[in-house]
Amino acid sequence: MASIGGLSSSTSNSIGSTSLRGYGGLASGLDRDTLIENMTYGTTSKITQQQQKKQQLEWKQEAIRSITDKMIAFGNKYTTTLTSSTNLFNSNFWGRNKITASGDNSKYVALSGRASSANALTISAVKQLAQKATVSSESKAADRALTTGVIDTTKDYSTQNLVGKTIAIQEGNNGGDGIYSLVLAEKDKDGNTLKYDSAEEIAKSINKLLEDANNDDAVKMKELLDVSYDAASGQIQITGKGPNVVSLSGGTALETLGLEEGKEIQGQTVTTNITEADLVTQRSFSDMINGKTLTFNYNGTSKNITLTGTKDLDKLAESIQKELNSAFGKGRISVEAANGGLSFKTMDPKTNDVDTSSTLSITGGGSGLLGEGGALNVNSGASNRLNLDSPIGASGLDLSGLKKGTAADTGETTYTFYINNGKLTTEEGGTAITLTENDTVNTLMKRISENTDMNVTYQSASDKFTFTSKENGASGTIAMDEKMADMFGIAHQVGQGVEIQGQDAVVAVKYAGSDEIIELHRDSNTFTIDGLTVAVKGEFGYKENGEIDKEAAVSISASVDEDKIVDNIKSMIEEYNAIVAEVNSQLTTKHDKDYAPLTSDQRKELSESEIKNYEEKAKEGLLFGDSDLRMLSSSLRTVMSGGLIEEFKKIGITTSSSYSDNGKLELDETTLRSALATNPENVERLFTSTKGVNADGTASYNGLATNLKSVIHQYSNPLGSSESKGVLVRKAGTSYSVMSLTDNEIYQQLQQINKMISSLQDRLQTERDRYISQFTSLETLISQMNAQSGWLSSFS
Repeated sequence: MASIGGLSSSTSNSIGSTSLRGYGGLASGLDRDTLIENMTYGTTSKITQQQQKKQQLEWKQEAIRSITDKMIAFGNKYTTTLTSSTNLFNSNFWGRNKITASGDNSKYVALSGRASSANALTISAVKQLAQKATVSSESKAADRALTTGVIDTTKDYSTQNLVGKTIAIQEGNNGGDGIYSLVLAEKDKDGNTLKYDSAEEIAKSINKLLEDANNDDAVKMKELLDVSYDAASGQIQITGKGPNVVSLSGGTALETLGLEEGKEIQGQTVTTNITEADLVTQRSFSDMINGKTLTFNYNGTSKNITLTGTKDLDKLAESIQKELNSAFGKGRISVEAANGGLSFKTMDPKTNDVDTSSTLSITGGGSGLLGEGGALNVNSGASNRLNLDSPIGASGLDLSGLKKGTAADTGETTYTFYINNGKLTTEEGGTAITLTENDTVNTLMKRISENTDMNVTYQSASDKFTFTSKENGASGTIAMDEKMADMFGIAHQVGQGVEIQGQDAVVAVKYAGSDEIIELHRDSNTFTIDGLTVAVKGEFGYKENGEIDKEAAVSISASVDEDKIVDNIKSMIEEYNAIVAEVNSQLTTKHDKDYAPLTSDQRKELSESEIKNYEEKAKEGLLFGDSDLRMLSSSLRTVMSGGLIEEFKKIGITTSSSYSDNGKLELDETTLRSALATNPENVERLFTSTKGVNADGTASYNGLATNLKSVIHQYSNPLGSSESKGVLVRKAGTSYSVMSLTDNEIYQQLQQINKMISSLQDRLQTERDRYISQFTSLETLISQMNAQSGWLSSFS
């Protein structure tokens, strides 16, 4: 082996560091380890040789896989995977996809897709665009004022003292496994109000919160507590359960419930000590609202305002006005006491007129302010727009035309309308749709959309309902009788309902070679003609007398995307040439036998950079003259040969004239672009044709891409059984096929070498053990002889 950085060509295989049995030259003075190393040199040399052979095989495998993986990636990109946008056999790659419209009215036409007939088509005129049947409310759905109900400032209001307070329990002692807390919320997870005004209601509410278990603490408390109402005592009973100690560790609700803080309840039941007076506090209206917050949302911005306690609605309106001016700007929201309640309106601060474009809603408030029984007598979500989640009975919709009734099970007022042949009507017949007074506006719209071919939406900004047909064009109809139209504020003639039909697009087209203009009727403004996707965006070309202005026509032309094709062919040639270069470099580079793989001892004497440089040299030429690479090189060199050479020369693709390039391809972009502009189909044929006879009797050749696909499949196919895989895959495997990594020729050779190394290592160990035993016996004998000699010398 060559000398590197002063490293000798000899191989060090010292066993001096090996843990040896017996004596090592204590009596004889012999260097036992060195002697054993020399005596086993033959075996250690064989191990080293096999290890170096193994390393060279692994490097060979790595080099072959590098070529294989590049070929597979090349195939996936250009020849094998049809879904690839760069695949040369993908019709979209060569298609006349660059479609343009020309003429003064081309702005009204958008084009896309692949259309070989595009050059033969003219859009002469557009008579009308397709429209779905649609109608919107003419009048506003809401009265544009946000109003409360009558506010009674004279009565006392009940406040449930437990709302918002907590119960905490501890599992284990001194912090134990954890402390868990339950908030006595005002509403459950579904938005239903929970009550805490009696022991029975408190027990129900706590169990509902535990049943909802919407956080980790509640989940754990559900496992550790049983909460029940004891009718005999009129109190709540709480029992601890579970394997660990459970105790009431605290919480703001314990004092109100009359429970002892820190009380252990595992396996025990504790009973509350409460009266109704503990649970409910009576407050005047002034005390009820004082200091509490009300949340307003104005055009998407939410702000909290603080209420001032007073029994005078005018003074309350005045204080709220100041808060709103500070929150959203002076003159934008007005508030006044009216009809026994409060009224809020959005205003234009410049003109002081009502601003119909702005939205205002109450989205939250302190406990006891909103909802049923709330001091302000207004629901959360109340708005100057229609509240889609409010009951239809209180929505402000005109329900007088619907059939009114009473639900037998609940006693709620019901409203019924009918759907007869797709028409909304108040006259009996067809499918009956019945809603209760507490069903929401959202429910009303959903039921109409589900049972008809109409979609109903509400636009908050315009405060209008919009009905749109689900069917396209003239197939769609919006139909309703007079009373249903009145309910949604849709304009109609007196005594008549609403019936609106959609319309189809009417487009006049003409084909080359014909003077006939054909009118196409389509239900959409986007449609396909002979593979060409056309989208019309405006009307043009028709005169008042119905004739077509020939000068208004839009001409269509289709061409290939030269830039895309040229760029991809350029990339393909570069990647092909890189494969050719790597194959021929591996095939023609001779290996320097002085550069054998480094042993472990040799690696210790070199720096990382020295190892890297050495191994780069050692890897060179390991595939020199490889028969499989020689055949691959020959196949690559002939992918473009015979009749193809002259044909490809015409489109700017030639084989390098330099012998050392071994068949690399060269590209003249200008010539290729010219060929694509004049006859793109011929360029496609030269790449993708297959050998045979054309319809006119002339012979056809395998195209360049066809030949490349064949070569790539023959040498790098990663799919199928072992026998069907490519030559190089069978030889060295590839990461593109997991099974091939352990099913290839080199892997089998490596397995044999591993067995040989293992066998030699066993032999080496046997030899070492034998020599150690012999040296130990020698040392023992010499030691005994020395002892005898010493004993005998004592008599002299």
